[in-house]
Amino acid sequence: MTMELACALHFAGVDYPKAVRLVADAGFDAFELSPWLPRRLTDRDISKLRVLLKKNHLKFSGFTAFYPPEMILASPSPHARKNALLYTNRFVDVVHSLEGRTIVWGSPRSRRIPRGVSPDVGYRRLIDLLKKSGTFAAKRNVSIAIEPVNRFESSNIHTVKEALSLAKSVNRKGVGIVYDSHHACFEETSFTKPIFQAGKRIVAVHVSDCNRRIPGSGHINFEPILDACRKVGYDGYVSLEAIFGRDIRRELVTARKRLEALI
Repeated sequence: MTMELACALHFAGVDYPKAVRLVADAGFDAFELSPWLPRRLTDRDISKLRVLLKKNHLKFSGFTAFYPPEMILASPSPHARKNALLYTNRFVDVVHSLEGRTIVWGSPRSRRIPRGVSPDVGYRRLIDLLKKSGTFAAKRNVSIAIEPVNRFESSNIHTVKEALSLAKSVNRKGVGIVYDSHHACFEETSFTKPIFQAGKRIVAVHVSDCNRRIPGSGHINFEPILDACRKVGYDGYVSLEAIFGRDIRRELVTARKRLEALI
């Protein structure tokens, strides 16, 4: 596939039925969702989501804002770590069943190394989770995408280089990385060099401007970013993940038109 446009509305606090309709009405190709924002998805919700997507002629790109903050991936508790793995694999199955492509592995509060756990031990626990879930995901043709998150939101994995290092340590076909323009604005010295550095490892792209608003609201030039994505052969979804004002519908249409002109 060539690059297509997806949209997540979890920052807007809009429940998924309304969010699906807004994204479809604005002309996006696919919908991206958090499994717990603004509320946790039940099996019934997932069945309803499947119907809504079909009714609104939308594809499903995958999940973002993935882990609830109380779920600590490097927890000293083996029971907690097992639950995190079961949670991950459950939603890998959901992505597969909805014909989606990715789980965005961001969730900085969940992936932090908790107090009392050494950085080395905590990092190894993150690797272990990603190895197991990555193996499971690859069998279902789903990618887990490690997201660099800026230092003001996350205590670790801030840059594409750091996400790439973790992905290489995990060494699983089902694990890649995210390129996110907002976080790149804080952490990278170039918007395009990290894309060429990561190349085929990029399995998800998130876009918003430097102020977390829709593209065109700040100073990021998105043309070279998307051109670099094309040059490295990226053929997944370009997902809008932005903060919106009062008129969400108008901003969605504006963002879609701007991005469509670039891809």
